[in-house]
Amino acid sequence: MRTDLQARNEGARRFRNALLLAGGGFRRRWGTVDLAGLSGISRLETYGIGDGDERLLVFGGGQFQVRNLDGSLVQSLTSGVPWGVIHLNSMQVAIEDGKIIVTSNSFAPHLLSLNAGTWSIAPLSFSDGLNGAKLQPYWRFVERGVSLTPSGYSGSVSLTTSAAFFTAQHVGSRIRYTGVEIQITAVTNATSATGTVIGSLKPTLTLTVGSTAGFSIGQEVQGKDTQIRGVVSAVSGSTLTVQMLDGFTPFDTAEKLVGPTAETSISAVGTAATPAATTDWDEALISAARGYPGACALHRNRLLLGDFPSAQNVMAASATGDIQDFSTGTGLETDAIIERVGRETSLGLRHFGSTEQLLMFTEAGPYYVPEQVAAPLSPSNFELLKIGPEAAAAPQPLLVSEGMAFIERDSGRLMICIPTGNVRRSWEIADLSELAFHLMGEPVEIELVSAGTESDRLVTLLRSDGQIAPLSYRRSAQFSGWGLWTTTGAWKSLVVAGGFLFVVSARIVNGSPVYRLERFDPSAWADDMVSLSSPTTAVPLYANRTVGVWSGPSKIGEFPVNASGVIQGLDESVGPVQVGLDFPVTVETMPPVDQQRGLRPMMKITRADIDAVESVGFKVEGRDPSGWSGATVAGAVTPTTGVRRFRPLGRRKYPTITITQDVGGPLEIRSITMEVTS
Repeated sequence: MRTDLQARNEGARRFRNALLLAGGGFRRRWGTVDLAGLSGISRLETYGIGDGDERLLVFGGGQFQVRNLDGSLVQSLTSGVPWGVIHLNSMQVAIEDGKIIVTSNSFAPHLLSLNAGTWSIAPLSFSDGLNGAKLQPYWRFVERGVSLTPSGYSGSVSLTTSAAFFTAQHVGSRIRYTGVEIQITAVTNATSATGTVIGSLKPTLTLTVGSTAGFSIGQEVQGKDTQIRGVVSAVSGSTLTVQMLDGFTPFDTAEKLVGPTAETSISAVGTAATPAATTDWDEALISAARGYPGACALHRNRLLLGDFPSAQNVMAASATGDIQDFSTGTGLETDAIIERVGRETSLGLRHFGSTEQLLMFTEAGPYYVPEQVAAPLSPSNFELLKIGPEAAAAPQPLLVSEGMAFIERDSGRLMICIPTGNVRRSWEIADLSELAFHLMGEPVEIELVSAGTESDRLVTLLRSDGQIAPLSYRRSAQFSGWGLWTTTGAWKSLVVAGGFLFVVSARIVNGSPVYRLERFDPSAWADDMVSLSSPTTAVPLYANRTVGVWSGPSKIGEFPVNASGVIQGLDESVGPVQVGLDFPVTVETMPPVDQQRGLRPMMKITRADIDAVESVGFKVEGRDPSGWSGATVAGAVTPTTGVRRFRPLGRRKYPTITITQDVGGPLEIRSITMEVTS
């Protein structure tokens, strides 16, 4: 009702199943062509770049498929697939260089690998370190001050903690005692377990010193000459018990021991019979006991993991060039990174955004790492700066030319993080669904369709109710152009590959749900269209239901299909036909505005000139425009170009012009010109 807003005067009151054109006006949205049947609800991703290299990845319940863009099956995997239908919308997928990482809080991360043209699947394993160690991420979950005491240096040892820690789910996972791994083999109770030392634990030393004055338990000490480090675990008379932190070479008796508050000479060095209790220990960040990461991405040759259930504000980045190496090592620029995001431990890290700078979408809004060409993401360059308070929802963010688009959790609106080019404030957030937020529904997925000869770029937003809200996206446009696409049944997933938009559809056929892989096509006038060489060719997909039948751009009519899939009542001489599910197009203009007085009490549209291009029948206010071919005429209908005049009747407070097309066929409206009187 804001007649002073330019967006209102450039908008439509309704825009259903239509597509904005790059040069102005609109056309009927693309229909879809049927490609293949699917076993159930599925999620689509794409792999490969360039003509002939792209493939469709189909994630189904307990199934993974690779398909060509024509829908033909390349490979199918069922063994070892951990995800079910309930995981498809929540799990995240990162794809790069013959590897696909799949993460979910519900199962361990899995790796799909392509070798010699064949895909295989296995839980994500970590690279091997020295002496059988695993280069996996570790984190300190227990409270500060809780100690761990092993009963021996090697082999099978008893493990005792000073507070409750162990659970039955720890069996099989690893902990680290001063950096050396111990694999837990059995759990007795919350403070007692058994484990196998991977290699040998660093020795606990008994040092006879000149004086223990000034040394305290928990202090880190260092050999003045050897630079060997250790932690004081006991002080008794002239003896210090020190748990070594660096290697297995002990202190030298000819050097001094230096601490934060004291320095003393060493006269003798011995090894304790059993390791000392220490607070320098941690456990695997990813395990059945601590849960599995829900977020993943690939950025600058690193695998990023986040959304850890027991460490929600922690992110882990692999070493450069090895997505299975998460060892932080000595903090070299290529070593792995394990850091907190934000100050609150309950801050959920939901998504990563890989652009020229790393973005992290959290429950408190997006952050970014101020990377530069000469200073990429590294242990020494990990500064997190906040962009804004807009928290991200479940759908994975989408990379577009201007930045990273994402769904805001609280409002469901489509937002975008845009680089500003400024030094002090590098990113800002804009709303792409302003004045159209009512069309967002509950977003599930978002995809970008590149601009073509007919339309600008499209951001297609899939809603939980199976409808698509398309955004015609032009850099130079002041406003975003949203609409709504509907279909018989629902769409369940979408992806762009080879310049086309592919979808998974769910429809009821013969009383049962049927799931199909389909492709949007500008020459398809209906959904799930199937081409038949003759009217007698069986189409089992539509057995026992009624379908629309087309001969080229002309719809012949609606016909029943028998149990064998053969169309009934159709003249066999028609020749090749296409069958599918028709959909209506509705575009209603906004009420015209008096430029000086705004909305008048009563107005009348005295005439409307509709400029159509290569279109078949459509209706204006429910009637065919004068001189236009009827939409329901059987047989061939020649698409027509020209301006047809329509004269509405009566005065209304909010007069509009509604253009509809109930029967599928070419429809392109270049302009609508109205004469209005009050």
